[in-house]
Order: sequence, then structure tokens, then C-alpha cells
Amino acid sequence: MASFKHRKNGKVQICITRGTKFDGSPCRYYREVDYVSEKKLKEDAALFLADIISGKVANSDSTTLDALFKDFMRNNGGINTELKISTVRRYETLYKNQIQSAFGNKQIGKITKLQVRNWVKDLSENGKNLQNGNPLAPKTIKSALSLLSTLYKYAIEDLDLLEKNPCDHVKVPKATKKYRIQKDFYKDHEIADMISLLLKEKSIEASKCHATAVLLILFTGLRIGEVMGLMWKDIDLKDNTISINRIRTLVPAIGVVEDTPKTEGSTRIITAPSFVMDMLAELQELQKRNMRIMQEDYKDSGYVFTTAEGSPQYPRNTYGWFKRFLNKYDLRDTTLHDLRHTHAAILSSIGVQIVDVSKRLGHTNTRITQEIYEYYFRSSDKGVSDKLEQFYEDITNCSQNVVKEKSNA
Repeated sequence: MASFKHRKNGKVQICITRGTKFDGSPCRYYREVDYVSEKKLKEDAALFLADIISGKVANSDSTTLDALFKDFMRNNGGINTELKISTVRRYETLYKNQIQSAFGNKQIGKITKLQVRNWVKDLSENGKNLQNGNPLAPKTIKSALSLLSTLYKYAIEDLDLLEKNPCDHVKVPKATKKYRIQKDFYKDHEIADMISLLLKEKSIEASKCHATAVLLILFTGLRIGEVMGLMWKDIDLKDNTISINRIRTLVPAIGVVEDTPKTEGSTRIITAPSFVMDMLAELQELQKRNMRIMQEDYKDSGYVFTTAEGSPQYPRNTYGWFKRFLNKYDLRDTTLHDLRHTHAAILSSIGVQIVDVSKRLGHTNTRITQEIYEYYFRSSDKGVSDKLEQFYEDITNCSQNVVKEKSNA
């Protein structure tokens, strides 16, 4: 159906309403023509309609990015979709923290490539991590840009609202020296102190589970969600291998969620040093003892890291224990995820190839590993587990007095 609006400049705006948008509102098309006569105006309207039907004319969509994101999440973030719950929550956080203030109320058809580039530039120069106030990590900026691009692909490929993606060929600047300095991993002597004190805590029954989990991260590079998702059927104590097949993580507003690993490359099998497997064997024996003592009251969940009663460990408990451990012994503050980075630094120091590090950490490709740890890697060799074994022996031998000194302080 066509309507006409006469302009003061002698032209007429033709408006044709045809179909509906993805949100159910009418879809309107506009064209401005010279006014000659009513007969000519009807002919122009008929030609305009023919162009719309043939697909030659795009509708003047007024959809805002907020509306597009809401529709995208409604169709892709539900229970029966392929997106992981953790990914859904990550998208929501990225959109709220990095995208919404810049583009949320803007019409998607009016956001230009220049605006996207300026937005990326501003995040790189002025963006802040809302949790610690540090400069925004390039990885976070890339994730935000990727999400924005995904929204446009959805608008183009699924909704036929647009033809061009303003995010195409927009790049995120490399990490600045200022940002890299903040990745201050533990030095060798600090690692020695931490290992000695973790071994001391591991000897205390109440701390054995958490201390073992932390040591496992330090010497395998596993993510905390991967550690919490380990089951005894994933552990081969004979061949010293660990299979990573699932994660258990806390998702805000949802609770504890069990899911597949982060990426396809994150599902992997790694070889662990024998001393790590010995620690796991000790933990298994403790669980068996608790099972014998508690009998029917013991809940055999099959997980490696559990409560004394056998239920799977709440993912945040080990994080809280680790923070208290650092404060107890006055160790420099760090995070469980930073221990994963420290593991990569250890591998670098003993000459492991970047491709082996990438596979061990579960990165999708070596480019990701290179971007994070490019200033660590030098010459390489093989035999990750054997070298970690030697590193462990060296580091513990040189720190024999650490526990005594800390205990007597």
C-alpha cells in the first residue's frame, strides 16, 4: 500500500508498506520523486513497488543495535541453541560493558566503518577492565569486535536487513608495552616458594583437595573450569595421561553448569609428570578412605575434586582457598588463571616448542599462544613431561628452607 507526502521543494515522498520486520513491526520503503501529475505519481509508485518486489530496493530499517542484540539472543541464546550458557553470559557482558554505550541506541544501518574503527581505537587507548581498573586487554577488544560483527552477520544473513558489515577488515591494535608489563608472571624464586608452601598445605587433609588442584593447574596449564570438570575416568594413572572432556563452571544468575570445553581444541589429552599423578593418586586414596568411613553417607560423584562427603567441589571454593593461601603466607597476589600463564612461562624456560605449548593449553591455534606469550619462547625441544619432572626436582631442591622460614616467621 502506497502513501504520498508532498514536500515544499516540489517533490513527493512515496512510502510503501510491505511485509513486517523481524520484530513484527511494518516494513516501510521510501523513495522521493519529482511531482508532475497524479497519474505520473501513481506510475512512479507502481515502478517503486516492482523494484521492491524484485529485491532492488532495501527497506529503510530503523532497527537499533539494542533491538538487534535482543532478537539475536532470543533466537541464539535459548536452551535448544548451539551457544553454550557460558558463551551467552559472555556475550551479555561484552555487549553491556563494551558495545552498548557506543552503539546501543543507534540504527544499525547508520553505523559506519569509521565509527567502528574509532570505537576500537578508543577501547584500545582508554578502555578499562571494570574489575581491576587495568587497561582493557586486546583479547577483550577483539571479542567485543567479533560480537559486533556477529550481530551484523545475523542482520545480513538471517534477517536480510542489510547488505554490508561495517566491522569487515577492522583490526584491533597489538598490545602496547604498557599492557604487557602488567602480565607480571611469578619469577622462579616465587614459584619455588609457592610450590613448597602448597606441598605443606597438601599434607593437611582439609587443604589437600584445593592444594592439589592449584598444583595441577601450575604443572598442566589446565583452566580452573577444566580442573573442576575432571572425573576419575579421565585420569589414567598408569600412562600418566589426563583427558579433558568437560568443564564445570559458575555462571552468574544460572549457577554451576557442566558443559563441553571452551573450544574444539580444548578437548584434548595431555601427559602429566609422574609427581602430579602421584598427587592425584593420594587424593583418590583419601576419597576411598572417606567412602569406607562414611559408607552410605558418602556421595560418590566420580569427580576428582570433591568435598569430604564426595559431592563435586563448588568451582569458586578453590579460588577462595587460593586467595586465603596467598594472604596466609604473604605471597604476591595472583590468580588461578595467571598460574596457567605461569605454566606457559615454565614451558618456555625449559625450551618447549610453541606448537606443543598451544596444544597443551588447548588453544585453537598457535597464533593465540604466540600473541599471549610471544616474548617467552626461544629454542625448543620435546618431552614436556620429562622436563617438568626435572624442573620440579630442581625447584624443590633449592627451596628446602622456605617452609621452615615461613613457619617460624
